[in-house]
Amino acid sequence: METLWQDVRFGVRTLVKSPVFTLAAAISLALGIGVNTTIFTLVNAVFLNPLPVEQASELVGVFTVDERNQGPFTNLLQTSYPNYRDYRDKNEVFTGLAASLPGLGASLALGSDPQQVNVELVTGNYFDLLGVRPALGRFFAAGDDQKPGGHPIAVLSHGLWQRRFGGAPDALGRTFTLNGTSFTVIGVAPQNFKGVNALFGPDLWVPTMMYATVLPVQFRQWVEDRRALLMNIAGRLKPGVTIEQAEVQLETLAKALEQEYPQPNKGRSISLRPLAQVTIFPGLREALLLGSVVLMVVVGLVLLIACSNVANLLLARASARRQEIAVRLALGASRVRLVRQLLTESALLGLAGGALGFVFAIWARNAIWASRPPIVPQNFVSLEMDARVMLFTLLVSLATALAFGLAPALQSSRPAVVEALKEETRSGGRSRRGVTAGRALVVFQVALSLVALIAAGLFLRSIQGAYAIDPGFATKDVAVLLVSPGQQGYDQPRGERFYREVKERLLAVPGVRSVAWAANLPLFGGFARSVFIEGREEDKERSGILTIANTVDPGYFATTDTTVLRGRDFTDADREGAAPVAVINEAMARRFWPNEDPIGKRFRFYGDTFYREVVGIVETVKYTTLGEAPQACVFVPLAQNYGDTMTLYVRSSGGIAPVLGAARGELRALDPQVPVVQTFTVTDVIDQSLWAAKFSAALLGIFGLLALVLASVGLYGVMAYAVSQRQREIGLRMALGAQQTEVLRLVLREGLTLVATGVAIGLAAAFVVSRGVASLLYAVSATDATSFLGAAGVLVAVALLASYLPALRASRVDPIVALRDV
Repeated sequence: METLWQDVRFGVRTLVKSPVFTLAAAISLALGIGVNTTIFTLVNAVFLNPLPVEQASELVGVFTVDERNQGPFTNLLQTSYPNYRDYRDKNEVFTGLAASLPGLGASLALGSDPQQVNVELVTGNYFDLLGVRPALGRFFAAGDDQKPGGHPIAVLSHGLWQRRFGGAPDALGRTFTLNGTSFTVIGVAPQNFKGVNALFGPDLWVPTMMYATVLPVQFRQWVEDRRALLMNIAGRLKPGVTIEQAEVQLETLAKALEQEYPQPNKGRSISLRPLAQVTIFPGLREALLLGSVVLMVVVGLVLLIACSNVANLLLARASARRQEIAVRLALGASRVRLVRQLLTESALLGLAGGALGFVFAIWARNAIWASRPPIVPQNFVSLEMDARVMLFTLLVSLATALAFGLAPALQSSRPAVVEALKEETRSGGRSRRGVTAGRALVVFQVALSLVALIAAGLFLRSIQGAYAIDPGFATKDVAVLLVSPGQQGYDQPRGERFYREVKERLLAVPGVRSVAWAANLPLFGGFARSVFIEGREEDKERSGILTIANTVDPGYFATTDTTVLRGRDFTDADREGAAPVAVINEAMARRFWPNEDPIGKRFRFYGDTFYREVVGIVETVKYTTLGEAPQACVFVPLAQNYGDTMTLYVRSSGGIAPVLGAARGELRALDPQVPVVQTFTVTDVIDQSLWAAKFSAALLGIFGLLALVLASVGLYGVMAYAVSQRQREIGLRMALGAQQTEVLRLVLREGLTLVATGVAIGLAAAFVVSRGVASLLYAVSATDATSFLGAAGVLVAVALLASYLPALRASRVDPIVALRDV
């Protein structure tokens, strides 16, 4: 231990004596370690934070699988509430099953200041099953969730308790109104508990049986519908029961329910997953995980380039210490002792770079959080620089020190003392082996830098391609406002009158071109309903398929600029009491009526006792993402399918901002208490739908440029050192008649040879890497020539500049001075 402290003290003194070298190496490492810590902070927050529950390994997620609906977002589905109760009461493998329905918007009023909050409906055993303990008060009991509307009580999230109740202990027992109904606070959740969703949690929890207060009116009847897949299910396994055994028994129960209730449960079964793996919806988790891997790989490349730079600095610095090391070896110091001393210095450099990198990561984390779009809620996953992140930074710092320090240490401590002293006297600089190692590191840096640049180029081109995709609906001069009269207690007649009056008022506003109501926001999908074709209800290929449903009023297609291809649009005659009608898109026509004319055909939604007649076909647009494959969608008229939470579409004849302000003003004038939940232009909606992709592309662009800068600095350093080592040779050449242009070409040829080798290796590596990220790209090939050639061109241009400066310096060497000095 004493010798270790001696090494540390000697290492500190050595680094302090070389402040320029120490600062350059520490900054290079700080950039590499900092970007790695930043991305790990994101990965840690989303994927690695354990659920704050008791014995998480015993918890599983229970999902419905449907043989008629298979795909990345439909292979694991929620479960109906009646089926959940049967699984809960009849299974023998769980100590309990709990259900939740998250993501419900509601209007919370504490005094006279209403606020939109996110509410989660949970069963009475939810908190007890997860093993969570309240920070204040109590959680729900089984008796709190028995009678519909019987217990208007709530548990606050820790964040809402702090924001709206000031974190006061007397929040317990206080009342507030939620969608016009008075609720009493009975407890506060612990600070780190956000439910079982890894991305964001609710502001408060209420019992499932209070669904009539929270759910929009059009969804309330589905709570007791066995076909309606609403609930997320979590279960705790009994001791000794494996997840495979539990799945077998629940599959048996699912078969029994299919026999007992064949119509709603036809073709449906059960699948189980460890709950820790499904805190992010599986279809989304795969994309997020792949994107995170891409980011980690790229920042890993940046760190490797930084390590190569520092290794080159150490090799160059070793030339100044060769005589010192040779003398120490001659005096009896062992090679192991010298290697340990040199690695101690490297470790000190790594720790200094890690400390600076951690500070950089904190700044980058704050910048990332500040850049989130308005759609990201306040209770989104928090990017904490916790103990795991700090440990990661420490381990990366030490591993980095070993990576950049080991080769120079072994090279510098070679025991050939006499040869080292002779070579030092002869060349006055780095050995041939050291120069070769430096050049190899430059090739390595160029290759890694090119991979990072190509990855950045692909994703930047992908974003460019995404904006070039035609969503199929109007994006310019269109605004959307999510309005919820139901949260203010409007019944159907009053709500219908409200919708009519809003439309009449806005159509009278100068600059308003058209106005329409719809249930779904653009690019936010919508609730999917099972469609059964008249006369083909047992056809697995064309019935029972989950299809996006949207409720709209007359004028919606004109407002959104969606072309009616055949048939007709809705009219005011399509009202309650008239024949039920629907408009479908082309994708639905091809899916359900291939090679037939759908006009006049009839279908029904599951649970309906009547059929709807298809009266029109519209073009297929983008409903969930810009990169989606064509999806079937059905539209029904608002007058025949009332909803108390709707989206108002307003299209202007030029300039949306004044019209949007007028729309908000008219809504407030009509009833200031009706919540206007969200207000966006359609352009904003598209921007926000691409935020994650744009954010990732921007990070990759920054990391690619950083890799380019570090690689260029490394190339410049090697070329500058090579020129200084060849000063005598260059002087002789020029004394014998070589021209400046010849010397310039000589040095440039050497630099560009290194670059060309690195580019060739980098292109091959990038080709392999790009194939793995193809699924994350919009409208661009994984082998996009523009990205590959553009990145290579930029790298060669910058590398040419990095080589040109030392070459220019070499071409201006005075032969007499060069020969005299050497």
